[in-house]
Amino acid sequence: MGEYPIRVLSLGAGVQSTTLLLMMLEGEIEPAHHAIFADTGWEPKAVYEHLEYLKPMMVKAKIPLHIVRKGNIRTDFLQNDTRAASMPLHMMSSEGKAGMIRRQCTAEYKLAPLMKMQRELAGLHSGQRCKEHRITTLIGISLDEVQRMKDPSFSWIQHEYPLVDKRITRQDCLQWCADHGYNKPPRSACIGCPFKSNDEWRLLKQDPEAWEDAVDFDRQIRGEHLKTRFTSIPFLHKSHLPLDEVDLRTNDEKGIMSLFDNECEGMCGL
Repeated sequence: MGEYPIRVLSLGAGVQSTTLLLMMLEGEIEPAHHAIFADTGWEPKAVYEHLEYLKPMMVKAKIPLHIVRKGNIRTDFLQNDTRAASMPLHMMSSEGKAGMIRRQCTAEYKLAPLMKMQRELAGLHSGQRCKEHRITTLIGISLDEVQRMKDPSFSWIQHEYPLVDKRITRQDCLQWCADHGYNKPPRSACIGCPFKSNDEWRLLKQDPEAWEDAVDFDRQIRGEHLKTRFTSIPFLHKSHLPLDEVDLRTNDEKGIMSLFDNECEGMCGL
């Protein structure tokens, strides 16, 4: 295994973590000894395809890739006879009160499998305590997301945020990949993630298979077999409408002008 600490890249195969990996390959960041991809089983096709694109590069750089899974988050959630990690669904009560369910899915389907693999790499069994610094986790949080930075839960882990240290934003990451001739990384998020913006839902709609998958899931969470799980009505979209009924048109497509489209330029008297 070699000496500690072991450098581990948390690889989501999205924009920021991809850029971290590629910067390692270009010698701009100290390389990781291992990369870990936590697969929820419901990633967009573009993410899985991008991961395949990255695999040969990691092999060439001798960075082992570990793919870890808890299960399939979509299938598990729709099984009424098993406990399911809660998703941040948008809820509407019978009295018209809106809310959102607490998110557990990231912790259980991303962080827990990642931690289990890191324990294995650190030579620690479940629950074993250790004060020695054994793992440095490299996390792809960019400068525009500094609020997401967190201290590790265990003393044997330290976190590094190279993109923040280099003051690199998400847009900078996209530009860096383009400038260095790499494929544009996709956004890494589950197909039916309720945190999607309308722009992201529109992008998903361009993939008919993924869109129908999300629409079907949205329909099923309001099905009879899941009614006992919720006290309010769940939706994937913040509008509290079935996903296939949401108006995802842009303001331009709706014919709504921006306030600034009619703004006076101060030229009338000249």
